[in-house]
Amino acid sequence: MASSAATLLLMLLAAAMALTTPVSAWRRPVQGRVYVQEYLGNGPETTEKVLVRGPGPVNPSLHPPNNLYGDTLVMDDPVTEFPDNTSAPVGRVYGTYTVSSMSRPVHVVSFTLLLTTGRYNGSTIVMGGIDDMSAVLEHAVIGGTGAFRGAQGHVLGKVVKAYSSTHVVMELDVYASVPVPWSQAEEEAPTSPLIIDH
Repeated sequence: MASSAATLLLMLLAAAMALTTPVSAWRRPVQGRVYVQEYLGNGPETTEKVLVRGPGPVNPSLHPPNNLYGDTLVMDDPVTEFPDNTSAPVGRVYGTYTVSSMSRPVHVVSFTLLLTTGRYNGSTIVMGGIDDMSAVLEHAVIGGTGAFRGAQGHVLGKVVKAYSSTHVVMELDVYASVPVPWSQAEEEAPTSPLIIDH
């Protein structure tokens, strides 16, 4: 009985230590900026297309043709290193957005940034939230794969260039963190004088 009580006490102490260890000891920051080239409309370059026509009603705060409540669009936008559309491609943004209000300019968005160059080639950052036409949009980072497995944080997005009414450039600033691999965390985390191996 005393042995199980001692084990429970050690487990509680270990949990307390984990809860008081600074987040930075267990996660490393990830920060970056990319530019999303959005091609709208119905031309051959269009990268955002209607997937589902919503049942309506017409949302008066949005411009036609995608202004019915429930309209859902799918995106496959090129991502570049700089705002210029001739800048080096570094990935793609895949996802959907849906008109989610009957009266306000609100879209629910879900999208994934896939990086295709450099050390992060093949890694993804998964994001979601709402787009309410604010000057600066904030979306949650809700996960990732590859180098960004377990990512958490947020993304700030804003339009930084409009080549035309059908080609705009969004700047995405990523502020996130990813878990430190367990072997590194063990080496970096302070040891507890309360837990002694015999």
